[in-house]
Amino acid sequence: MSFERLCERRGKELAVALGCVVARDGDIWTIDTAHDSYPRAAGGSPPGLVQKVKNFAAAAVAHVAAGMPMASDGEIIRRHDICLQCEHLQGDACNLCGCPISRVAGFVSKLSWADQSCPAGKWGPEQSRLPDQRD
Repeated sequence: MSFERLCERRGKELAVALGCVVARDGDIWTIDTAHDSYPRAAGGSPPGLVQKVKNFAAAAVAHVAAGMPMASDGEIIRRHDICLQCEHLQGDACNLCGCPISRVAGFVSKLSWADQSCPAGKWGPEQSRLPDQRD
């Protein structure tokens, strides 16, 4: 989805949102999602601290049980790009689960854990990085 489309979808004027554009090279836009002019989704509040801890604990237990597979750098970037376009992104975190959105490999979040999925169903486990489950 283009940045223009994201603004339109979230009911924001492109001219106002341009303040969060750090750089543009043809069709590649570098966006500062923490900038005040970033077009955020309307409504909804992120989970509270207790819910975030519960969500993280459940994801961490599942990740350990799966053998702690890490996502490839390419998959982290792909997931990150999807999250940046998502209506549930608020600041630098997912408004559904509370996970931070970072494309740093090895970062402690679902983006870097190969076995994890987006709570909105926009991306799933990186199958090629999961342990073979055959008997």
